[in-house]
Amino acid sequence: MKQLLNAFFFALSYFSIIPVFVKNMEINNITYKYTLALLPLVGAILASIVICFNLFFNQFFSPIYAAFVSSVIYLFLYGFIHTEAIIDVVDAWFASYSGKDAYKIMKESTIGAIGALYGVAFVLLKVGIITYVLYEKQYILFLIVCIFSRLNLIYLLGYFKFSKDSFLSLSFEYGGIFKLKIIALIYVIIAFLIGSNVLVLFVISLLSFYFILKVLDNKFGFVNGDCLGFTLEHTELILLNIGLLLIL
Repeated sequence: MKQLLNAFFFALSYFSIIPVFVKNMEINNITYKYTLALLPLVGAILASIVICFNLFFNQFFSPIYAAFVSSVIYLFLYGFIHTEAIIDVVDAWFASYSGKDAYKIMKESTIGAIGALYGVAFVLLKVGIITYVLYEKQYILFLIVCIFSRLNLIYLLGYFKFSKDSFLSLSFEYGGIFKLKIIALIYVIIAFLIGSNVLVLFVISLLSFYFILKVLDNKFGFVNGDCLGFTLEHTELILLNIGLLLIL
């Protein structure tokens, strides 16, 4: 139970800006493994906070403005870390055409013009679709997308290779991943109970995540945290658009 709580606090602190007041948190390979299974829960928590903000803002502001502010809060809640990953990946993609080391480009502290422009365009699209979803009060869709986009990590990361010392490799180092995959189906079952078009969204989520990450793997010859952030963000964008299209 303690390892499970440590994994939850680690996931919450590592993948969001929500403060975790825990001292002497024990982190090991088992913690990393459980963290994968708890990431969808972190997504659900972030989505719930955003929905609560939207409902609160609706009491004082125009619904469209309330939805817009709430959508920006969603990006803020995970510290814009995935947005930074998008810029890094785009910079590396175009730099590779001139023979530069894609990995070194991703790790540079500076950003390129193309990456910056793409990042701004993506944020506009992401904020726009989340604003639309919240304005239409499709809260369940938003919740499911935030869960499914992170659920892909536990089901698909085993098909890709990462650095030996990375959190992702360590989480798969010991057995029990298959058992966690079965347990993680709880998220899918809950989604079926509360939402519509869940099977379609789940399949599209898996296919989108795998295809995008595979393209990056083929392009760079490796996948890392930046590639995952890029993939997660684009998967969410795809799911939000298709999900809203299916409902409206």
